[in-house]
Amino acid sequence: MGNSNLLPIGVRRDGSYYTRILWADVTENDPTFWVNNLINDDLERNGGTWGANSETTANAVLDFFGETQPIGRIGIYKNVGITISVLEELARYIDIYVCTDDSPLRLRRKEDKIDDVEWRKIAHFDIVMEEGWQTVVLPEPVKAKYLRVELRENFCKRDASFIPWIETSEIKLYPA
Repeated sequence: MGNSNLLPIGVRRDGSYYTRILWADVTENDPTFWVNNLINDDLERNGGTWGANSETTANAVLDFFGETQPIGRIGIYKNVGITISVLEELARYIDIYVCTDDSPLRLRRKEDKIDDVEWRKIAHFDIVMEEGWQTVVLPEPVKAKYLRVELRENFCKRDASFIPWIETSEIKLYPA
Protein backbone atom coordinates (compact mmCIF):
# COMPACT_ATOMS: atom_id res chain seq x y z
CA MET A 1 0.00 0.00 0.00
CA GLY A 2 2.81 2.45 0.82
CA ASN A 3 5.28 3.86 -1.65
CA SER A 4 8.89 3.07 -0.71
CA ASN A 5 10.07 6.02 -2.86
CA LEU A 6 8.52 8.63 -0.58
CA LEU A 7 10.91 11.07 1.05
CA PRO A 8 10.56 12.56 4.52
CA ILE A 9 8.71 15.88 4.63
CA GLY A 10 11.15 18.75 4.11
CA VAL A 11 13.61 16.78 1.95
CA ARG A 12 13.99 17.34 -1.80
CA ARG A 13 14.44 14.56 -4.34
CA ASP A 14 18.21 15.20 -4.34
CA GLY A 15 18.27 14.53 -0.58
CA SER A 16 18.80 18.16 0.50
CA TYR A 17 16.55 20.01 2.93
CA TYR A 18 14.08 22.67 1.92
CA THR A 19 15.04 25.91 3.64
CA ARG A 20 13.76 29.46 3.71
CA ILE A 21 15.42 32.85 4.14
CA LEU A 22 14.79 34.41 7.53
CA TRP A 23 17.01 37.53 7.27
CA ALA A 24 19.93 39.04 5.37
CA ASP A 25 22.09 42.05 6.09
CA VAL A 26 22.99 42.76 2.45
CA THR A 27 20.81 42.12 -0.57
CA GLU A 28 19.47 43.97 -3.60
CA ASN A 29 16.09 44.89 -5.06
CA ASP A 30 17.02 43.45 -8.47
CA PRO A 31 15.74 39.84 -8.63
CA THR A 32 19.00 38.75 -10.29
CA PHE A 33 20.84 39.58 -7.08
CA TRP A 34 18.30 38.64 -4.39
CA VAL A 35 19.40 36.68 -1.37
CA ASN A 36 16.46 34.37 -2.22
CA ASN A 37 18.65 32.96 -4.98
CA LEU A 38 20.50 31.03 -2.26
CA ILE A 39 17.63 28.54 -2.23
CA ASN A 40 16.06 28.64 -5.70
CA ASP A 41 17.84 25.99 -7.84
CA ASP A 42 18.71 28.55 -10.55
CA LEU A 43 22.39 28.13 -11.32
CA GLU A 44 22.55 30.11 -14.55
CA ARG A 45 24.18 33.45 -15.32
CA ASN A 46 21.77 36.42 -15.39
CA GLY A 47 20.01 34.98 -12.38
CA GLY A 48 20.52 32.49 -9.62
CA THR A 49 23.10 34.43 -7.64
CA TRP A 50 23.17 36.29 -4.37
CA GLY A 51 25.17 39.31 -5.39
CA ALA A 52 25.76 41.11 -2.12
CA ASN A 53 26.86 44.69 -2.68
CA SER A 54 29.47 44.70 0.08
CA GLU A 55 33.22 45.20 0.33
CA THR A 56 33.69 42.98 3.37
CA THR A 57 30.95 40.55 4.45
CA ALA A 58 27.35 39.56 3.78
CA ASN A 59 25.22 37.36 6.03
CA ALA A 60 22.01 35.45 5.49
CA VAL A 61 20.06 33.38 7.98
CA LEU A 62 18.15 30.29 6.83
CA ASP A 63 15.80 28.04 8.73
CA PHE A 64 14.03 24.73 8.26
CA PHE A 65 10.47 26.05 8.64
CA GLY A 66 10.70 25.91 12.45
CA GLU A 67 12.23 22.44 12.62
CA THR A 68 15.59 21.37 14.02
CA GLN A 69 17.52 19.20 11.55
CA PRO A 70 20.80 17.28 11.57
CA ILE A 71 23.26 18.51 8.95
CA GLY A 72 26.00 16.21 7.66
CA ARG A 73 27.02 17.82 4.39
CA ILE A 74 26.91 21.32 2.92
CA GLY A 75 27.12 22.17 -0.77
CA ILE A 76 27.78 25.66 -2.14
CA TYR A 77 27.22 26.45 -5.81
CA LYS A 78 29.68 29.13 -6.85
CA ASN A 79 28.47 31.47 -9.55
CA VAL A 80 28.51 35.18 -10.27
CA GLY A 81 25.52 37.20 -11.46
CA ILE A 82 25.04 38.75 -14.81
CA THR A 83 27.05 37.96 -17.91
CA ILE A 84 29.41 40.90 -17.37
CA SER A 85 30.31 39.71 -13.84
CA VAL A 86 33.76 38.24 -13.33
CA LEU A 87 34.74 35.25 -11.19
CA GLU A 88 36.81 37.56 -8.98
CA GLU A 89 33.48 38.65 -7.47
CA LEU A 90 33.01 35.21 -5.89
CA ALA A 91 33.19 35.10 -2.12
CA ARG A 92 36.75 34.16 -1.18
CA TYR A 93 35.60 32.50 2.05
CA ILE A 94 32.24 31.21 3.23
CA ASP A 95 31.67 30.40 6.88
CA ILE A 96 28.63 28.46 8.10
CA TYR A 97 27.25 28.83 11.63
CA VAL A 98 24.30 27.24 13.43
CA CYS A 99 21.97 28.18 16.25
CA THR A 100 19.56 25.81 18.01
CA ASP A 101 17.43 28.33 19.93
CA ASP A 102 15.04 31.00 18.62
CA SER A 103 17.32 34.02 19.16
CA PRO A 104 17.73 34.59 15.38
CA LEU A 105 14.06 35.60 15.33
CA ARG A 106 15.22 38.92 16.82
CA LEU A 107 16.84 39.69 13.44
CA ARG A 108 14.12 41.61 11.64
CA ARG A 109 15.54 44.77 10.07
CA LYS A 110 18.67 45.64 8.13
CA GLU A 111 19.94 47.60 11.14
CA ASP A 112 19.93 44.49 13.33
CA LYS A 113 23.33 42.98 14.08
CA ILE A 114 24.11 39.36 13.24
CA ASP A 115 26.51 39.11 16.19
CA ASP A 116 23.68 39.88 18.63
CA VAL A 117 22.86 36.18 18.22
CA GLU A 118 25.13 33.46 19.60
CA TRP A 119 26.31 31.30 16.70
CA ARG A 120 28.46 28.18 16.56
CA LYS A 121 30.74 27.87 13.53
CA ILE A 122 30.49 24.45 11.88
CA ALA A 123 32.14 24.86 8.48
CA HIS A 124 34.59 26.99 6.53
CA PHE A 125 34.99 27.03 2.75
CA ASP A 126 38.17 28.40 1.18
CA ILE A 127 36.51 28.99 -2.16
CA VAL A 128 38.13 27.77 -5.34
CA MET A 129 37.69 30.51 -7.94
CA GLU A 130 35.63 28.61 -10.51
CA GLU A 131 31.95 28.09 -11.15
CA GLY A 132 30.45 24.86 -9.85
CA TRP A 133 29.74 22.95 -6.66
CA GLN A 134 32.04 22.86 -3.67
CA THR A 135 31.14 20.58 -0.77
CA VAL A 136 32.12 20.15 2.86
CA VAL A 137 31.33 16.92 4.72
CA LEU A 138 31.15 17.56 8.45
CA PRO A 139 33.19 15.24 10.71
CA GLU A 140 29.99 14.50 12.61
CA PRO A 141 26.37 15.59 12.19
CA VAL A 142 25.37 18.95 13.67
CA LYS A 143 21.85 19.87 14.78
CA ALA A 144 20.58 23.23 13.56
CA LYS A 145 17.37 25.19 13.79
CA TYR A 146 18.90 28.23 12.08
CA LEU A 147 21.87 28.46 9.78
CA ARG A 148 24.01 31.53 9.11
CA VAL A 149 25.81 31.82 5.77
CA GLU A 150 28.59 34.42 5.86
CA LEU A 151 30.28 35.47 2.63
CA ARG A 152 33.67 37.08 3.27
CA GLU A 153 35.71 39.20 0.88
CA ASN A 154 36.11 38.47 -2.82
CA PHE A 155 39.03 37.79 -5.15
CA CYS A 156 39.26 41.34 -6.56
CA LYS A 157 42.44 43.36 -6.11
CA ARG A 158 42.18 46.14 -3.53
CA ASP A 159 43.05 48.92 -5.95
CA ALA A 160 41.19 51.34 -8.23
CA SER A 161 39.74 48.37 -10.16
CA PHE A 162 38.09 46.89 -7.03
CA ILE A 163 34.48 45.66 -7.53
CA PRO A 164 32.41 45.84 -4.31
CA TRP A 165 30.38 42.63 -4.74
CA ILE A 166 30.55 39.31 -2.92
CA GLU A 167 28.70 36.53 -4.70
CA THR A 168 27.65 32.92 -4.62
CA SER A 169 24.60 31.08 -5.86
CA GLU A 170 22.98 28.27 -3.96
CA ILE A 171 23.48 26.49 -0.67
CA LYS A 172 22.22 22.95 -0.12
CA LEU A 173 22.14 21.28 3.27
CA TYR A 174 22.00 17.52 3.56
CA PRO A 175 21.02 15.26 6.45
CA ALA A 176 23.59 13.22 8.30
